[in-house]
Amino acid sequence: MLCAISVNAKTIEDGKIMDNKQKGYSLTELMVVVSIIGILGVIAVPNFVTSFSSYKLKNTSVDLCSNLRKARSFAVKQNRNVAINFNIDARTYSIDSGSPVRLEDGISFGNGNATVSANPIESIPSDGVSFASEKATINNQGISNAGYVYLQNAKREAYAVGVHASGRIVLRHWFDGRWN
Repeated sequence: MLCAISVNAKTIEDGKIMDNKQKGYSLTELMVVVSIIGILGVIAVPNFVTSFSSYKLKNTSVDLCSNLRKARSFAVKQNRNVAINFNIDARTYSIDSGSPVRLEDGISFGNGNATVSANPIESIPSDGVSFASEKATINNQGISNAGYVYLQNAKREAYAVGVHASGRIVLRHWFDGRWN
């Protein structure tokens, strides 16, 4: 079976299938595309900046929660007490006298917009840490002194990382007037 293809000799010139009059985009088309990109940028940048602050707060809170779980595991494996010290002024915490872990820029200890404590039997601490002497201690059985660490960002959003007396470690987010 043979196929016959008819090609206009005018349209093929140096391997290009284009009429000489059509060589690109017009200035009007280019300006419309640039305008659309500019408008989308004006809308997207503020939303990105706002959500980036929230992302950093959540990320820092998850890291603290993870590090507390590692400390609990370490205490049980090593069959000894492990202390977690919180330094409010320096915005750091250290596990078992190790190198201090600094909170991300824009994140600090504090309860943000939260109006009630994450632990219903205590009030919100003014410095953001409810552990006695800003120190959590986990023993060789994984049991700890109970307390919460509150983290906030510049938008006053808040997370609370808590250690229950049983050793259970929880992460809570203040949203819509309550802890979730």
